[in-house]
Amino acid sequence: MSHDCWTKHEDDVTVLQDSQPVVGKENSVLKHPRYLYDQSPSVAVADFEYEVDHLVIGAGVVGLAIAERLAARGGGSTLLVEKNVASGQETSSRNSEVIHAGLYYPPNSLKTKLCIRGNEMMYDFCEKYNIEHQQITKWVVGQSESDLEYLETLSKKADKLLPRTKRMPGAPTFMLSEEEMRSQEPFVKGRAALVSPRTGIVDVHGLMQLLETKIQDHGGDLALQCEVNYLEKLAGGGFKVVMKSPAGPVVVKAATVINSAGLHSDKVYNMLQWPVIPPTATTTGITADDDSSSKDADLADLDPTNFESRLPPLKLHYCKGHYYGYSGKALVSRLIYPVPDKNLTSLGTHLTLDLAGRMRFGPDVLYVDNPTDYSIDLSTVGSTSSMKTVSQVIQTYLPAVKSSSLYADYAGIRPKLAGPGEPFRDFIIHHHTGFVNLAGIESPGLTSSLAIAEHVETLLY
Repeated sequence: MSHDCWTKHEDDVTVLQDSQPVVGKENSVLKHPRYLYDQSPSVAVADFEYEVDHLVIGAGVVGLAIAERLAARGGGSTLLVEKNVASGQETSSRNSEVIHAGLYYPPNSLKTKLCIRGNEMMYDFCEKYNIEHQQITKWVVGQSESDLEYLETLSKKADKLLPRTKRMPGAPTFMLSEEEMRSQEPFVKGRAALVSPRTGIVDVHGLMQLLETKIQDHGGDLALQCEVNYLEKLAGGGFKVVMKSPAGPVVVKAATVINSAGLHSDKVYNMLQWPVIPPTATTTGITADDDSSSKDADLADLDPTNFESRLPPLKLHYCKGHYYGYSGKALVSRLIYPVPDKNLTSLGTHLTLDLAGRMRFGPDVLYVDNPTDYSIDLSTVGSTSSMKTVSQVIQTYLPAVKSSSLYADYAGIRPKLAGPGEPFRDFIIHHHTGFVNLAGIESPGLTSSLAIAEHVETLLY
């Protein structure tokens, strides 16, 4: 049987019924101890409705990959919770669906290491489970002398970083001259191009559906419409997690918690309550009566690999990007990218192809305050004048594109640690006393998802 939600029983005990949104195996490994309620209408005390070994918060592609990896270990229970009515409804389903090679970011960054590892894992996974994908290749096109210098440096960097494998024994990148470009892609304009043969595209929805199925096959559970609104580190070990659901509050005791809440990961982390420490004792240099060292810490200067200390409060920036469809015929047969900006805030308004061969362009960059507003204002973003402006950007590398064939298609929002104009910020994947915190998991998060799951497992075990 497949469970569909948490509901209140007549005796005020929260139980699973078949009519609501908890997806899992009939022989779920969740443990069900006795229940004890306070007079408070909203919070259970003393005992817990459920106990679980791994609680993963957020069912985007990264959360799904982590939950699948942990559930596959066996010998422990895994619960993935998601506040929306279905998995993968936010950043994971509103992107370019590109399998990146790991070219752009600093060599020692998690973004580089996990993207390179994730690239290989993603292709293997897609082939093994027949997930639709194409290793379609990418060109990064340079227009100026400084662009060409950047591409040469990038090529040398890739040659050092990207290992040759049985799957990909050739050079990780190589350069094309203007004449060579023209012979292969006559509509593309540029003085030279860096070719990335390892770049591809994937059906991210098919990927997420398979991960969800595999979680259940491993005995794990996915609880939908369950939003975490209280987290507490227990002095005796583990965590108290309170969630709201359509049927009321649900209280879980989790041995470990993995915060993979994407756009909301800062809110989830910042609500975590730590045990009260006697004034004479300290933990990671923070006393119970003076937590200012945590609150005043500069996250930009923090070493996220220092697991002896907990992170200071987090703050994400919401970067909205619009994607544009094209009603005309496809003019290219591979992905075309401009040279990115120096801070890597964006990889530029690039051209990608979907698995049906249709062209789309984007995303642009617009920092916003609302992480849930995916609307497109057709009077501005979708207007004729806006399409003309977008086409002018695209025409720097694809002159034949017509503004009259462009249309505003959809928008996505990226969870960034760097605000407008700020320098590059790496992924945060930080483990402290059973709590694994993931923040700023934007591009190349999709490519890195399986490698992130592997990395989280290594941190815990």
